Amino acid sequence: MKDNRTNILFFAQQIHAPWIEWVKNNAMKICEWLNKKVQVQIISHTWPHNNKRHDLIHGVEVHYLLQLTNNFVLQLWYLCIWTIRSIRFICNERPQKIFIQYLDTSYLWAILLVRIFFPKTPIILTLYSTDELSIWYKKIFLRWVKFSQVIIISEYLRESIQSLGYKDQDIIHIPLSYDKARYLKKSDFHLRDTKKILFSAGIKKEAWSFFMVDLAKKMPEYTFIFTLRQFNTKSENELELLKKYIQDSGVSNIKILRNIENMEELLSGVWALVLPLQDIRIKMLTPVALLEAMSRRTLCFVADLPNLVQLVDNNQNAIIFDRYNTSDLEKKIEENIHREDIAQNAYHFAEKFPDFDDVVEKYFELI
Repeated sequence: MKDNRTNILFFAQQIHAPWIEWVKNNAMKICEWLNKKVQVQIISHTWPHNNKRHDLIHGVEVHYLLQLTNNFVLQLWYLCIWTIRSIRFICNERPQKIFIQYLDTSYLWAILLVRIFFPKTPIILTLYSTDELSIWYKKIFLRWVKFSQVIIISEYLRESIQSLGYKDQDIIHIPLSYDKARYLKKSDFHLRDTKKILFSAGIKKEAWSFFMVDLAKKMPEYTFIFTLRQFNTKSENELELLKKYIQDSGVSNIKILRNIENMEELLSGVWALVLPLQDIRIKMLTPVALLEAMSRRTLCFVADLPNLVQLVDNNQNAIIFDRYNTSDLEKKIEENIHREDIAQNAYHFAEKFPDFDDVVEKYFELI
């Protein structure tokens, strides 16, 4: 039976592993909730021979018309195939609106052809990081292939988008959210280990994982926990480099945990979270890990990145440190590690932060 509801199409990354989208940019959750009101379909990626492929996730149809590979030659070939597959699908389905969740390179040709052959079909882009604005060809693409509207997850991006010729009324701020039903809870301070600190960073050196090792060396009385929620085999080499640096540094107070499923319990057991982020391009503008930690009443130390400075209030609901200076962070941990008032304020901040209902409602208003 044909679904007569409004037909909406999402381009979303790697839906074959739904945890990526739930944690990373809410796309799967947004699609799931919107699908209750309109017909939502997703075009996504899959890896060759991937066994985690599901054609129906939480009631939403997923079409794996895109493919990922580490082989550059195959990547170029796939790019041609992706575009043909995607355009054929769009021709058949004729969606009323298209949402692009993150400006992935694999989407560009398909977006361009939609603009040429279906100029009246609105295309709405959601930007998640400055990475999408720092790559030269994406910047040119944004300037010359105008999107109907651009959703930003942080006001930090507004001026950059305006500089590409977009009007202020076409730039919409819709923040990320986190799973409040799962995480929002006043964890008991007395049940926490005051000598355990959770470290949230990417595994690569450029993502500031080595910073953790340098800090741990200065603070041997603390245990630093480095978590990998879901581990990608592509990161094995980076993990070996990190382990070697830990060994060469003579550090023994770091624990690396992989494939974490009960992050909320872990956040309730540690005393603090450190969010270092050397470069704003390494992570998204609103780290979900920070919101999750604040919602468990966990004391948070965050780097002095402009997007994070806009997000939190220093010495009120989080403590900001110099991201290039381990001594500054060491000092601030020692001075503030028992500041339960800051952790309590963090909880209230997370409690009032927009939830999925608010986020989805703002998306629905655009349909």
